[in-house]
Amino acid sequence: MSHAMKIAFWATVAGQIILLLAFIGVKENTLRTGTSVLLQTVPVDPRSLLQGDYVTLDYEIAELPQSLREAPIGETVYVSLRKTGGELWVSQGHSILRPEKGVVFIKGTVNDRGRLDLGLGTYFIPEGTGSIIERAQDVKVRASVNSSGSAVIQELLVDGEPFDPNRPQDLPLKEPPPRPAEPAKPPE
Repeated sequence: MSHAMKIAFWATVAGQIILLLAFIGVKENTLRTGTSVLLQTVPVDPRSLLQGDYVTLDYEIAELPQSLREAPIGETVYVSLRKTGGELWVSQGHSILRPEKGVVFIKGTVNDRGRLDLGLGTYFIPEGTGSIIERAQDVKVRASVNSSGSAVIQELLVDGEPFDPNRPQDLPLKEPPPRPAEPAKPPE
């Protein structure tokens, strides 16, 4: 291999490493400096919930309003968020125009199902732990959103608790409510 080819090879390798580090750096910066929001997920067809070692997630805020249902696939739509009385953040509105400065928003793209892809659709889990999430009654995602509307998942909350893949799968996530006492049977 000639000297020029070696330089070209190592320049290509260095370029790929730089791109990878830049991608990771952007995500890490979003996690560190973004606004933390708690989002409600919606059920996904359980037959396609687990695809390998990750969970497919969908969100209430990903549903397009009637006014944007005819938006072309690939169209950018901004979801302005507002915090409810608790920790949960909900949609304040959807628009093809970028929200004003100071508004927390997530940037999404219209998909072929007439919903938004928010970049938060998959969460990687340890192999064999998906049944915990499948059995859950309530799944929420805490995400970090940067000023450009890009979001990164911080954690998954399953029935109000941070997802713990080490939790025994045969135990319920929360204790079921106590059963009401059965009324005494009248004497026969």
